[in-house]
Amino acid sequence: MTYTSYLFRFSDNVRAFADDVFPEYLSELPFESFMSENDGLVGYVAQDDSGIEDGVKKAIEAFIASFPQCDSITYEKATIADQNWNETWEKESFKPILIGDECVVHSPFHTDVPHVKYDILIDPHQSFGSGAHETTSLMIRHLLNEDMTGKRVMDVGCGTAILGILALKKGAESLSAFDIDEWAYENAKLNFTLNNIVGADLRLGGFEVMPEGRFDVVLANITKNILLEGFPMYASRLTNGGKLFVSGFFHKDVDEVTAVGANLGLKVYSHTEDGDWSSLAFIKD
Repeated sequence: MTYTSYLFRFSDNVRAFADDVFPEYLSELPFESFMSENDGLVGYVAQDDSGIEDGVKKAIEAFIASFPQCDSITYEKATIADQNWNETWEKESFKPILIGDECVVHSPFHTDVPHVKYDILIDPHQSFGSGAHETTSLMIRHLLNEDMTGKRVMDVGCGTAILGILALKKGAESLSAFDIDEWAYENAKLNFTLNNIVGADLRLGGFEVMPEGRFDVVLANITKNILLEGFPMYASRLTNGGKLFVSGFFHKDVDEVTAVGANLGLKVYSHTEDGDWSSLAFIKD
């Protein structure tokens, strides 16, 4: 099959995170995969892409509205012959990721993998959360520092489900996870199988499918606007003394995120940073 590629170029002040975040704004469009390249982010759709450009333009407008520091997004279209997209992406982009000296994230095709305490096997298929992005590694570090034994965990916008998988490997009693993106949902199911995870509650959808009940730990590594929208729901699902780990926002947003949590009875007890990104750990009083 012949494909159409869209090469998206972002202004320098958002380039560091746009490749990871912008695909979320295209989730309603029939893009089959994305690849990061030196020039920008490339998205691929089947040759018949009629009607998609209006959606692309709306996604660009929505992204700039969410990130006013973004000066511009341009794109170019090209017609290309088919190829094995996943194989190309895996070989060129996804490398084993070692976090601290306790956790390694890798794919089935990797052979030279360090032996550490927590080995997470994923096949990312371009779903967010391979462990390479700063926000994912920040969240992993929170989990590595936490005793997860017997904990009930909820993962909001789970992506590859890497965070929930680590929580279960660290002794969590149960996991409930959901994501609005069908690609992420199917990928999370695959990654559960790769890691011999059974019994996890995985749902396709947004806040409307958030499970009822109380959780000891809630994980939310998503864009700031969606993160803040869901804060009242996260707080309502936490047990007394329960913990909320969040990321997906910049240093400049820390005070705002902290204040929203404080208004809901959540107190920050840990703040970590990596590059331009921040992560906070809250506890419910």
